[in-house]
Parts: sequence; C-alpha cells; structure tokens
Amino acid sequence: MRVARDVLIETSPEALWPLLWDVPRMAGCLPGCAEAEEVTPHRRYRARMTQKVGPISLSVPLDVEIVDADPPRRLALSARGRDPVVGAEISMRVTLDCEAAPEGTRLAIGAEGQVLGKLGGLGHGVIQRKAEEALAEFGRRLAAAARE
Repeated sequence: MRVARDVLIETSPEALWPLLWDVPRMAGCLPGCAEAEEVTPHRRYRARMTQKVGPISLSVPLDVEIVDADPPRRLALSARGRDPVVGAEISMRVTLDCEAAPEGTRLAIGAEGQVLGKLGGLGHGVIQRKAEEALAEFGRRLAAAARE
C-alpha cells in the first residue's frame, strides 16, 4: 500500500517543525491514535492505533522509530505492530517533507505500508481506501493544529 498527499500548512517550516515533535498534539492529528508516548526523545515512541477496516476492528500497539530528521525539512519514521486479537501485522514508513511556499509550508506526506494476516486478506482496495482517508484527515487536522 502506498499513499501520498500534499497539504498546505499556513505557517513556515521553522514554525511547523516543533509541532511535528509535540507528541500529544500529533496524536490528536492522527485518526485512530488512542495513545502515544515518547520512549526516547526524538528517536523512539510507542502508540496505539485503533481502526475499523471493513468488518474488522483492530487495536495495534506500535513501536515507532525516527529514521531520518533534517530540521526543518524532512522527518521520516518507521512503525511496526501486531494486533494480538485479530493477528494483523502492520509495518509502515512515513515521510514528511516540508518546503517553504508563499502561503506557508507545502507538506508532502508519503506512506508505504504492508498489512499481513486476516486484515491483509480483505484486499488491497479496502486497505488503500482506508489509508487514503486517514491521510487526508491527518492533513486537515495538522493544518488546523498549526493555526492554533
């Protein structure tokens, strides 16, 4: 699964960068993020994502690791987790690329992921659609959080 979206954020990359590291505010921007905590500052995090995909509800504890940070231009992370009830395994890589624009920041969000197990059996189309919806909602919430 691959999804990408460009979002205009009405603030400079330098002003957006601290928001990207604010765990409670970022958790509020992520659809389905039930909890998030910093394990090692700017390196490792734990989160729990809850989603309903088709007929399946899942709650996935995720280990999140920052794999690249180039302030205030680029942030990349990897996340892995397994829902113990459903047996779905998720791995993903997310990149946030910030570029100055006349109106603020053009944020290019990209995500690549793999879903295995019962959830993966639903089919690529259902998972792809859910990922696109979640990414669009994340962009809307992040743009709103940056205006606060």
